[in-house]
Amino acid sequence: MRDRIKKFLAVVFLTLLIWAWAFLSLETSRTWVATLKTAPAAAADFWVTFNNGQEQIDNLRLTFKGAPVKISDLVQRYRNEKPEFFYDPREFGHDAGGKFKLDMTEYFRDHAKMKEYALTFESCIPDRIDIEVEKLVSKPLVVQCVDENGAAIKCESIEPAQVEIPVRKDYTGPAYVMLAAQQMERARRLPVSEKPYVEFSAGKRKYAEKAVKVSLPATEPLKEQVIQPMIGYIISPTLLGKYKVELLNETEFKTIRTIRATDKAFDAYKKQRYHILIEIRDGDETASEIPPRPVLYNFPPEFLKDGQIEAPSPPQQAQIKLTPLTTPASPSATTLLPPG
Repeated sequence: MRDRIKKFLAVVFLTLLIWAWAFLSLETSRTWVATLKTAPAAAADFWVTFNNGQEQIDNLRLTFKGAPVKISDLVQRYRNEKPEFFYDPREFGHDAGGKFKLDMTEYFRDHAKMKEYALTFESCIPDRIDIEVEKLVSKPLVVQCVDENGAAIKCESIEPAQVEIPVRKDYTGPAYVMLAAQQMERARRLPVSEKPYVEFSAGKRKYAEKAVKVSLPATEPLKEQVIQPMIGYIISPTLLGKYKVELLNETEFKTIRTIRATDKAFDAYKKQRYHILIEIRDGDETASEIPPRPVLYNFPPEFLKDGQIEAPSPPQQAQIKLTPLTTPASPSATTLLPPG
């Protein structure tokens, strides 16, 4: 009886073993959505875009074939994230720059991760990708300080005033240092260290290796101030009293305007007789249509030169029209000012 039980158990064990071997020897396929990016080691020397300007490809569909247990391992590994792969121009002989086509089948078949996964690569959609590689050039760039909104900040000093950053060969702009509100307050007392950067595209920045020290003037910070402006005109003496000035987009100027200023500078600005000036020039009277003209903000000069008040950017545009007067008007019209 005991021998019969042993034989039965042996048969069951062998059967299970055969089934397990058969299951493990089966191959199955699975598709993942993967991402292709520029290799971090190459980002310092190259600007790479995929398929007409994309900084990365997020929709590669990769199909692998292999044992169910290996497929299951990969499912667990990438349950909450995409597999990431990286492109380095130097590995493909693309380091001189130019436009290339990358065969994704060859790329993945030879990839080190295929050995790591212990799976067979079957296909990639798309099977080819257009790549443009630009070799970056290190240039000395003037450092400009900006706030979190990108508005320029007047600095007392930036040391050093220039930094070298690898940029695209046609780049001619500055390097930027962005200071948050707390940093600006601190920079009015002690220098603040930050790394300058160049923005290649929205959210894509390349930073200098070394930081610069930024000091701001020890003055009250600029704040957003609102005003409903009084409008005045600067008119040539040859036209004064001979033409009626119409502001065609007057309703736009009746809205409250926001400027940046210290409290002291803003108080002085509010006391100005006219807050916005519109210039009427010789020759305007003969023009069939006067082009839109940027207005002049009548800021107190002593505060303007110290950077304590700033105009909105871009300035408002005035649309004006001149109509001849049949009876000359009195030169004492309150909204008409001679030049100067």
